Amino acid sequence: MVFDEKAKKKIGIICFIPAISFFITFVYYLILIWPIAHGYAEPSSVVGITARNYDTLLAMLAISSILAAGVLIYCLVILARLKNMNAPSKLIWIILLSTFAPVAAVLFWYFLIKREPKHVPIHPDIA
Repeated sequence: MVFDEKAKKKIGIICFIPAISFFITFVYYLILIWPIAHGYAEPSSVVGITARNYDTLLAMLAISSILAAGVLIYCLVILARLKNMNAPSKLIWIILLSTFAPVAAVLFWYFLIKREPKHVPIHPDIA
């Protein structure tokens, strides 16, 4: 597999998508509860604000989760095809990617893809 700068940039963009998506959802929720943080509304209204915007929050979190699942599979396929990594290291990355998907995908790109040489030996398929 050739990890030239264009391929590394493409994989980097793909790996950052879930983190950006979850961050946008978090910022949206912070904007919703901003009046409560500054004393403009009574504190018990956090539940009311969340309930009124539940559909939007659910949709945003569902989209973020679907994106994270797709990127998780993409990263696992790349990880499975690498020849120069031993099995325990792959297992650690699989656990990290499965547990902390949005953040681990960014770390996966930074530590395994960005720093790789241009030509990386890979298996022809993951079977």
